[in-house]
Amino acid sequence: MEKIGLKYGLLTAAALIGYFLLMKVLGLVHIIELRFLNGVIMAVGVVLAIKGYKQLKEGRISYFKGIGTGLITSVVGTVIFAAFMVIYVKTAGEDMVEMLSAERYFGERVESTPGVVIFSVLLLEGVISGFMIAFIAMQWFKQRQHKVPGAP
Repeated sequence: MEKIGLKYGLLTAAALIGYFLLMKVLGLVHIIELRFLNGVIMAVGVVLAIKGYKQLKEGRISYFKGIGTGLITSVVGTVIFAAFMVIYVKTAGEDMVEMLSAERYFGERVESTPGVVIFSVLLLEGVISGFMIAFIAMQWFKQRQHKVPGAP
């Protein structure tokens, strides 16, 4: 479970970083609404991780192990992406901090401690959305053959 979560977490982080860099190259970083696609990338990573874990277990996946796989994927992907964003903001992203401060997306404290605020918000956003995605995905991936104890 941990290996699959780590593998897909790394792939998800790479996709999130690639998407951010593409937005930067195209000059679209200032359009906050495009961050919605981060959620789509996270959803794809979590679903692929759960699917991979189910295939590894030959279709016999427990509900909580599936959610755990999705959660590990989202934590790994989010931590790496958030760390990348902190490094980016500290080295080359002064314009991004100014834009976020002006729009007050992260509150008034972003100017004083941009790294901490950005890391915290991205971590919270990524882990919560990853858990919700895993929970929803497990409705599809859970075992289909449920047996009621004592039933014929």
